[in-house]
Amino acid sequence: MRRLALLAVPLAAIVAGSYLVGTVHDPRPAAAGTTDPAQQGLLVSGLGKVSGTPDVLRIQLGVEVRRADVSAALRDANAIQNRVRSAVRSDGVDAKDMQTADVSLYPSFNSKGVANGYTVNESLTVKLRNLGRAGETIGDAVIAGGNAARLQGVSFALEDNTKLLEQARDAAYADAKKKAERYAELSGRSLGPVELVSEDVPTGDQPMAYGRDALASAAPSQAVPLDAGQSQVSVSVTVRWSMR
Repeated sequence: MRRLALLAVPLAAIVAGSYLVGTVHDPRPAAAGTTDPAQQGLLVSGLGKVSGTPDVLRIQLGVEVRRADVSAALRDANAIQNRVRSAVRSDGVDAKDMQTADVSLYPSFNSKGVANGYTVNESLTVKLRNLGRAGETIGDAVIAGGNAARLQGVSFALEDNTKLLEQARDAAYADAKKKAERYAELSGRSLGPVELVSEDVPTGDQPMAYGRDALASAAPSQAVPLDAGQSQVSVSVTVRWSMR
């Protein structure tokens, strides 16, 4: 009888253990909608690119003046920069399209570490909307600045790109759908409703592009020859379809 009593204890423990395991690991199948939605369907990316002619040109004009006296350096730099600004305004550029970009003043030193002069740099960012006169405006500004003038950079841009973005979106979605339909065909299934759409539009101006038509219409001695070429607008889209 004592042997039977001893055997009853492990049996009870086994039964209790089975009950506890059953409560933690439910043997019933998971309910139909508990799968992570991110793991369902077909996720595809598409790219759309559309080119257009730039409608603005951004330039950075500067003056650099070095004088023995700091006051003289600043005075002369201001006077020259004002002549540059007046030349740009005389060519029809609105004040709202002109913005001071940088002003700096620093000394130079001789071999003994004594200041022997001062240099002033002033720069102005200008947005040119009349591309037909852009080359002439640049030439006029540089002439107004004389030997102190500096042309520090130019870049074409598409400021009004609303229609081009719409076309790029259409192309990006069509690209994604074409890929999705092919994948569905290869897997022996068909596409269901769209479940997710995510868009990415790169920002920033396009670098200068060169084309065949010069924009400058003034005399070559004053106008800087410019070519607008084409700038590109691109949209990438990620779409998830359900699968049937």
